Amino acid sequence: MTRVHITRRSSNSKVGKIPVTTSEESSCPTTCPFYGGGCYAKTGPQSWHWKKVSQGLRGGTWDDLAKFVSELNAGQLWRHNVSGDLFHDTAPDGQELINLALLKQLVDANKSSGAKGYTYTHHKLNTHNKEAIKYANKNGFTVNASCESLSQADDAIDDGLPAVCVVDSSKEVPTHTPAGRKVTVCPAQLHENVQCANCKLCSYSNRSQVVAFLAHGNNERKVNELLTA
Repeated sequence: MTRVHITRRSSNSKVGKIPVTTSEESSCPTTCPFYGGGCYAKTGPQSWHWKKVSQGLRGGTWDDLAKFVSELNAGQLWRHNVSGDLFHDTAPDGQELINLALLKQLVDANKSSGAKGYTYTHHKLNTHNKEAIKYANKNGFTVNASCESLSQADDAIDDGLPAVCVVDSSKEVPTHTPAGRKVTVCPAQLHENVQCANCKLCSYSNRSQVVAFLAHGNNERKVNELLTA
């Protein structure tokens, strides 16, 4: 099943009034370090919503999503997956591989409308997944590699991918990565007047700076522990 819920106008104060989506939990890779605990989306109101999407009680099909995206206005910023990840298939050797057909359908829909879609993925950066992410970025749909260390973010950028990084909220955030790239803490986490809707930093696929997200939510302490383990 590929259940996806569309929120046409987000009410999240940090995101702003842009379209956002939520994909069912099965889309998440089991290799995500927060899969077994620490995921911000597994507590609070978003978790209740996500559970209903995963149970098939809310949302629609992937075709519904593609149709919605293809009808957006040119330049419209939208965020895919407030919860969830890119749908994948499991190979015989156990690797979780991003489903290319579904990704292409979404990329094509985004391109046809001229919308400005973006998302994040915790999928393991094997060759298949790296090439899938590069394809999306080259064709107008930004997919950020979600990392848990700034050195890992450097590796992702070296591989041609835009990167974001979850960082320990109890420590001072470095201004640069080990390779010397600029680190910018998510402006929406620092300033009340900044939202995803007017920041748009994560939507730029050709940036060299790393966007750092401070661990937050009910699982903040657990995330900080996982990051330092």
